[in-house]
Amino acid sequence: MRLNDFTVPGTELTVTGNLRIETEDLGGQTSGTDRANKGIKPKTLTVSLLILKKHARDLTDLVKVAEAEDGAGKLRVYDIVEDTARAMNVRQVQFTGAFVCKDLSPSQAWRVSFTLAEYLSVAEKTEQRRDLSQAEAQQATGETIAAQEETPAEGEALTGFESFLSKVDKALA
Repeated sequence: MRLNDFTVPGTELTVTGNLRIETEDLGGQTSGTDRANKGIKPKTLTVSLLILKKHARDLTDLVKVAEAEDGAGKLRVYDIVEDTARAMNVRQVQFTGAFVCKDLSPSQAWRVSFTLAEYLSVAEKTEQRRDLSQAEAQQATGETIAAQEETPAEGEALTGFESFLSKVDKALA
């Protein structure tokens, strides 16, 4: 397994891929099987390997890679080269969760396990494209013209019927 230019050390390397699809049961208290799709979460790769104690420097280097940050203080993103990652269409990863190092004293080695989470998953990219393609709120061009009420000018005489309608209008208002 390679993470950018770093070759992950150790032996007995195993990688387990995980894809989680979030759904919500809409059946309530019934036996209904309807589910609401809540999205596809980023894929994760759980890595397990063995590092001999006589190669302690390999473990130190691996821990440094796991802790590495970019210039903005965020965890570093790595391009990954590994068969399971390639098969699951995972191209970039970040370390996430626990980095476990278990001492196996009889065999003079450490069992190391950690999790890599997909960075910018295909589902995430699709959602971002969908958000960008939605139409922006439309705005009319030109000036706004205020509505003008037609009210009789002060002192303008109303006819008897207009006077009656004016009183009704005021009573309804």
